[in-house]
Amino acid sequence: MTESETTTALIITQFFPPESMGGAHRWEKLAAHMDDSVDPHILCTHPTFPFGEFERQWQPLCRESVNGVPVTRLFTYQPTTDNTLGRILNYGIFAVLSSIYVLLTFWRYDCIVTMSAPHTTFLPGLVGKLTGRDWVVDIFDLWIDNASDLGYVDEESLPYQAMSQLERLSLAKADAIFVITDTMAEYYEDKYPDLAFDVHVIPFGVDTEMFSPDVEPKGSTDVIYTGNLGTGQAFIPFLKGFAQLGGEPELTIIGDGERRAELEALVEELDVSGQVSFEGYVSREEIPRLLVGAKVSLVPLKTEYQLDYARPTKLLETMAVGTPYVASNVDEISKLTQEYNTGADVKNEANSISNTLQKMLDKTRYRDRCGKNSINFVDINHHWGSIGKQTSLVISEVHSDDGL
Repeated sequence: MTESETTTALIITQFFPPESMGGAHRWEKLAAHMDDSVDPHILCTHPTFPFGEFERQWQPLCRESVNGVPVTRLFTYQPTTDNTLGRILNYGIFAVLSSIYVLLTFWRYDCIVTMSAPHTTFLPGLVGKLTGRDWVVDIFDLWIDNASDLGYVDEESLPYQAMSQLERLSLAKADAIFVITDTMAEYYEDKYPDLAFDVHVIPFGVDTEMFSPDVEPKGSTDVIYTGNLGTGQAFIPFLKGFAQLGGEPELTIIGDGERRAELEALVEELDVSGQVSFEGYVSREEIPRLLVGAKVSLVPLKTEYQLDYARPTKLLETMAVGTPYVASNVDEISKLTQEYNTGADVKNEANSISNTLQKMLDKTRYRDRCGKNSINFVDINHHWGSIGKQTSLVISEVHSDDGL
């Protein structure tokens, strides 16, 4: 490939805005910030998650443009409630239809990029590889590993075994693999020591114009949580720790999910319902203003599962606005915290959480120092512009090497 040539890339992702799922905005931002060496096209579904929030669409295919990037949306089943069968149909139908799309249009593209989770997106990637396209696998979540750990699937079951074999085959056949942290790269190298794959760390970025310390706060609160109320978060010790705090601090919980009723009941049991408010989903544009208005942000993650790789979006966004965090001590967050002094990492134990939160709330200078360190770290390491250029370079080199 000469310097004047452009690599045309089809990016296949199950999730894409206006969906609010954690990884939905990843390729919206990466595609918008690529340089001229890559011409990206997005292939995704009609908006589906959170289930039941979007009107069902029955068109087999529709096209639009997002930030100047062509987006093609394919039909898939859109469940109205979160259930296993609904997810299987949602993921499976899109995997089949996107594979057919690749078969019918592969000649338009030099490279196929597939984002996982879920692992079903590996299928159209394999189809693209069989047609002679270069293939980049982008992994932002240890989907199959955590599905087993969280009890969603039995490791001995046929679906789990099939997805595991699909993962191994895909990593063996892909021309390059994107992961979001060094810890995740180490995880896959340890998991598949017999495979020689080309791994690149392409982290999540932050929209630093949107998530800015200079935005006008919307109200104020002592402690805030933003995100999904799901099974991967260690809410119980954090709520128990919060209940032990002196005075009457306020906790604002932004988001919704399958555990909301459980958490509301726990708040009642802990006798802090007057201090804790569940606000449900809010528009993404409101999140920065809510974070800026808080003294501390919580990032609770269960440490018994495969989450050591995680540097969650909610963590990066609270860092970008300068609101310090108290987070579970998974490996990636602990490394970041200890090296850059951007917040506090704690064991998922109520007393430790309470003591750390109290210190953070009581010490204004400490919070300010952590906030300034966080803003600088995000500016240097998680700016979408620089990450987009890095992504462009890898995709261009993959196609260039293939053409040699």
